[in-house]
Amino acid sequence: MPAERFECKVYLEDTDAQGIVYHANYLRFLERARTEYLESLGLRQRERMSDEVLFVVHEVHAKFLKPARAGERLEVATRAERASDYRLRFVQDIRRAGEPASLVTAEVFVVCVGREGELVEIPASVRL
Repeated sequence: MPAERFECKVYLEDTDAQGIVYHANYLRFLERARTEYLESLGLRQRERMSDEVLFVVHEVHAKFLKPARAGERLEVATRAERASDYRLRFVQDIRRAGEPASLVTAEVFVVCVGREGELVEIPASVRL
């Protein structure tokens, strides 16, 4: 499946004292892009909650290559694949909008859990 693209703007609140995006805030951008990706497949997190099935982050591997600054527009490319009966693997890339160089690359594993936090199989309705 091709990558889904999500655009966002960097605000002053996203930056640190040096004027660059604070590293933990990139995780917020990645999360928003994953949420949009799942919604593009018809999977809304609120609906998942009522089905008693949730997707939660299990592992994150990120490389911070270049900084982003306040006022810049970023593009987050996201693609996903089934890693097991319980896990999805997301490959994500953050770039300045319209530019080829990656600022951050990430591999994020998300697991499917029930209301009590127990592993459950990814629903058949999730087609990647």
